[in-house]
Amino acid sequence: MQKELSGKPISLAINKVSKSLIAEFELKPKMLLVQVGADPASSYYVQSIVNTAGKLGCAAELLSLDSDCSEQDLLQVIGKANLDPQIHGIMIQKPLPKRINDTSINLSINPAKDLDALHPVNLGKILMETDGFVPCTPLAVYYTMKYYGIEATGKKLVILGRSNVVGKPLANMMLWKKVNATVTVCHSRTANLAQICRDADILISAIGIANFVSEDMVKEKSILLDVGINEITDAEGNSIYVGDIDYNACYEKALAITPVPGGIGRITTSLLFLNLVKAAMMAADINKSVDEYIDIIFSENHKKL
Repeated sequence: MQKELSGKPISLAINKVSKSLIAEFELKPKMLLVQVGADPASSYYVQSIVNTAGKLGCAAELLSLDSDCSEQDLLQVIGKANLDPQIHGIMIQKPLPKRINDTSINLSINPAKDLDALHPVNLGKILMETDGFVPCTPLAVYYTMKYYGIEATGKKLVILGRSNVVGKPLANMMLWKKVNATVTVCHSRTANLAQICRDADILISAIGIANFVSEDMVKEKSILLDVGINEITDAEGNSIYVGDIDYNACYEKALAITPVPGGIGRITTSLLFLNLVKAAMMAADINKSVDEYIDIIFSENHKKL
């Protein structure tokens, strides 16, 4: 296993799967991407999704709503998209204004079009280990482990963070019978946090605090997977992005580590489109498993590693 676990080859491999499925089944996957307000960071991200869509043979319709739009306005947009057979997937850019209830929005999306996999039906399928949509970031962690041959069976795996978007679904995925990790989930109220992290064979951080994990919190020759993407100002006054794990401090001690940027985050957008392709296949009643294609592409890349 190489030391730095780059997300680039995984992202390219997943994009290859999406393109091959679109070509093989003559699909025309289309998503509705809804943004409320004009936050610069969100605008940059949604525009990158729109640009990527065309490169993969997908369509992404961006609907920008005023920052003062009501919850009912957003629910009406989602209801219309749920009924539109030309729209295979729906993504609501988060965070939403505080006056809009996240749970109400998540519940309103047709589970078959839920690209973020936040509907209880899709979250329940993760728990039951049945085929469905999986949130893109936890899935990026899973595919990183799969691609680089990270064996978790019987290993102590610690997750920092318990959000509905990353921590909770990821914990259940790591308990899947095809993963078989022994999972501990930590959060802001966890006692002896540093010691628990030091016991981890595999440490996954999704806590959202820049450079939170220091060298003294990781075990020698452990595997460090960093989900965090945090904007900070460097010594020269420049804005840069770093992870939750102090990469420079932990690099020598780790057996393997993901970089930020260029690691888990890079894979998530590719997986958003893989979920979209999967939704288009479901809408066309195509009974094929995306995992079969992933296995083939990943095995081809392993020959080159």
